[in-house]
Amino acid sequence: MRFLPLSFLFFYSISALSQASVSLDSIVNEAIQGDHWLVSNAYQEKAIRSEAVAIGQLPDPKLRLAIANLPTDSLRFNQENMTQAQFGISQQFPRGDSLQIKKRLMNLSADNKPLERISRAALVKKDVSLDWLKLHQIQQQIRLLEKNRYIFTELLSLARANFRHGSAKHLELLDAELQITKLNDRIVQLQQQNARLQSVLSEWLLITNGLDQLPLEIPTLEPLLLGADIDNDAMLNRILLMHPQLQEMDKTIEMKEQNIALAEEAYKPGFKLDANYGYRDDSEAGRERSDLFSVAVTFDLPIFPAKRQDARRNSAINQREAAKEERLLQARSLKAKLKSEWANLLGFEQRIKIYSHGYLRQLRAKRLAALDAYSSSDGRFIDVSIAAISELESRLQRIALEHERAMSVVRINYLLAGKDPQLSTITPSRIGDLGNE
Repeated sequence: MRFLPLSFLFFYSISALSQASVSLDSIVNEAIQGDHWLVSNAYQEKAIRSEAVAIGQLPDPKLRLAIANLPTDSLRFNQENMTQAQFGISQQFPRGDSLQIKKRLMNLSADNKPLERISRAALVKKDVSLDWLKLHQIQQQIRLLEKNRYIFTELLSLARANFRHGSAKHLELLDAELQITKLNDRIVQLQQQNARLQSVLSEWLLITNGLDQLPLEIPTLEPLLLGADIDNDAMLNRILLMHPQLQEMDKTIEMKEQNIALAEEAYKPGFKLDANYGYRDDSEAGRERSDLFSVAVTFDLPIFPAKRQDARRNSAINQREAAKEERLLQARSLKAKLKSEWANLLGFEQRIKIYSHGYLRQLRAKRLAALDAYSSSDGRFIDVSIAAISELESRLQRIALEHERAMSVVRINYLLAGKDPQLSTITPSRIGDLGNE
């Protein structure tokens, strides 16, 4: 007797999970958690950090083994005084602190990778959210058209009845049939877009069964900043500087600074240390001969810097200045886009208020009045048709405005990614396991 309630709860829970799996928050989380780009980037960071350890080490010493001055007439090792068995070792020492600077450069490049992952996650969140909202808008519009199909079928029935009684023209009947055909074509077009957007979103999902039936209500999305904060230039600038793209550029500028330091190390001499030991055998007469030992230091002499060291240092300085200008341009671009998108958001909200404060109710009242007049043979069919189409188009437009408003919020929050708590810690499902590999 307990099987039915338990099975009902089981299938209800599965249904609830299916519904939750296609919500906006869940699909964004799944897209970020399953993004292979983030995992690849984490592997790249580990590779660069390993390379940084290697690049900071001195080059391996070189061992030299030789037999020198062996006489060719007899090839006897003890015939000539100059014949030796030589053992040598040499070590190259780079210029100044160039190894440590190269190591810092590699570590800065690795430090940039987490910022790249945050930037990527912000972009994924924006793109997935926009596609989800477009899909949700289309599905709501399809539901609206299906729900309001009765308006045009009733109008067709009324036109047929009036035509039979001789109070309507054949052209009115054809027009009523045409409106239903147009409605069906509109639904087919939206269904086509619905299928295409489901395919786009399937890139981020392992299971796509729930995409054909998204939640009925549009999620409530709000900007990460208030209007007063947007108007406060000082606060806005500080928040925009937290955007991962600008932080990446800051790291790039730091790397350019290290390139300048590396170029300046080229003014310092590098050197190589050589140590050699020469073994000599006793002479044929039994006379003991001393072994030989020699040490040599070889220096680089950067005494003609104008066309090499100076040129490379000037190149590094110019690259740093170019990176600073690019960062300034990007900061201005983000701010301009944010201001523009904020103006869009305010415009969408004002238009939504117009639709919410009686406009749709007035259109419905107009359609019903025109329909009553036509039913009593006191009105024109064209007036009913235009009123019905206007009401339907306005309802479709309201759905579009609500979703455009939500998409505007998504774009604003992308520009404020540095303030987004969801992006503060990016841990895709496989990144957490990389340290154990």
